[in-house]
Amino acid sequence: MASSDRLSFLLAFLRDRKAVGSITPSSAALSRAMGRRANIRHHANVAELGAGTGPVTRAILDQLPPTGRLWSFEINPDFVTRLRSRFVDPRLTIVPRSAETLADLAREVGIVGFDAVVSAIPFRMLGRDASTRLIGRVSEGMAPGAPFVAVQYSPFYLRPIVQDVFGNWDRSYFLWNIPPATIFRAEKR
Repeated sequence: MASSDRLSFLLAFLRDRKAVGSITPSSAALSRAMGRRANIRHHANVAELGAGTGPVTRAILDQLPPTGRLWSFEINPDFVTRLRSRFVDPRLTIVPRSAETLADLAREVGIVGFDAVVSAIPFRMLGRDASTRLIGRVSEGMAPGAPFVAVQYSPFYLRPIVQDVFGNWDRSYFLWNIPPATIFRAEKR
């Protein structure tokens, strides 16, 4: 990871903590673990929420089948510019809009729903009501059986929200990241 990514991420965090929930991008190891938890190798239509500077994007593309597609949502214009200059892959579409529009995008591209959703959105920074609303809207754009995988830096915050929206959840801890992370996983029923 380039030091310019770390600096860009830190500055974005200082400007807007609700949009950027960490002082540094996810590590490559954490990003790969998120892809494995979502079982990316077996999915054709994947959505990434909160792409940032792209470490999770890279891990998903590395695991995505050759015929798969990835739509990466990012609302920070500086990060969108970085993503577009960093990745030249016909399987990737950068989506510069809110993850709340996931179901709309699924209809626009002609799919029933996304086969997997991987998120680095800092839900705790959004507050409980906004997080519940956002995850509920995201679930509307997911296919039945699709995994929802989210990294968080608070090990307990997301559990009741994911339980309410999906009716199931599990979590694993990833200590080899700065800061240490919790990976939540649920499945759309």
